[in-house]
Amino acid sequence: MPLKDCLAKRFEPLLRRIEDKLEQGGHLRKAQQLRQKQHEWRTYQAQLWENFESYWIYERGQRHFIQHEAYLQLKHDTLFQQLNKIPSVADTMVTEMESIQKDLQDCNRTIWMAERKIQTILRAFPDAPLKRALLCRRRSSDWYLMKWLQTECADMGGCCGRGCGCCIRPRSSNRPNHLGHCTPACKCCEDVRGFRIDLEELEEDPTVMEFSLGEADVKGPGPSYTKCLINAYVWGL
Repeated sequence: MPLKDCLAKRFEPLLRRIEDKLEQGGHLRKAQQLRQKQHEWRTYQAQLWENFESYWIYERGQRHFIQHEAYLQLKHDTLFQQLNKIPSVADTMVTEMESIQKDLQDCNRTIWMAERKIQTILRAFPDAPLKRALLCRRRSSDWYLMKWLQTECADMGGCCGRGCGCCIRPRSSNRPNHLGHCTPACKCCEDVRGFRIDLEELEEDPTVMEFSLGEADVKGPGPSYTKCLINAYVWGL
């Protein structure tokens, strides 16, 4: 075992107490820096980054379905408002609304399952500095407003590139605690680009940049997309 890895594990109980004291004292950045430094001392673990990739996939997937749910709800509400205005096609509208209601139920189930999967993945992380840093980020309601993530959203045509403010408020009044950046399911983005993107699989998402989490990608020299993504989700520095 490398010396730094050995020292990091040996002194972890003490360092963890320092982390907690820093965080409780409002020195969040220093606490995260300490966690990051401890993690850097440790040897690369492929399973750790497989867990992180799964977490990222399900977090984004849940965000996609929350935005799709908001799109369906708006479509349903619009049809409901039109019922009395156009009685000649009321039967057709009711049939369509019933279909949307079923889609909303399916969407709700998918979002619920994604949350359960996210919690399962988080429990699978070893109790180490990276997990503590990730959980620290999740406790912050505005973690996703990091400049790098906002720039990425804007570059992919998302609402951070406009003044609509969609990314700083809940997409649905039914889910006030779910905030995040745009996916192809964002209705505002669809209106701007002029067409809808229907995905058979989330892996087909054209707004996602491919990245790797091998040892060279994670611990290699110099900046990279992978390192920026990890920093945004885990360290916040």
